[in-house]
Amino acid sequence: MDPQAAISIPLLAVLSPKVRAEVLENARHRTFAPGDVVVREGESALHFYIVASGHARIERADQGLVARLGPGDFFGELALIEDHDRTATVSAEDELTCYLVPAWDFRALLKEHPEMALPMLEALIARIHRREHHPA
Repeated sequence: MDPQAAISIPLLAVLSPKVRAEVLENARHRTFAPGDVVVREGESALHFYIVASGHARIERADQGLVARLGPGDFFGELALIEDHDRTATVSAEDELTCYLVPAWDFRALLKEHPEMALPMLEALIARIHRREHHPA
């Protein structure tokens, strides 16, 4: 994903073009095959993920499928913000490409750019709303 395309991701759109480019350049780029587990519930949280292409399934042991994510979505923020283990398992539905931002870079980014908090909060509220009113 080039920095210009990242403007369509609300979380990154609030950043200056320079910072947006730095985030993408410093992030690790990884592609997962369909069915691959990206993160597993209960594991330590090491990265924040931004979906560049493909789709992911979010599942919890006690609830089953709770959400599906696609390009421009992100996941892994709660475990990093609260500093706890993963609360769900994320797996690739189809070929899934993500940008992985290390935990320390994610925390520093939030401190340096608090304007990211609003789109992150809006996305979290939308997820809660979908889960309560339109189960996956």
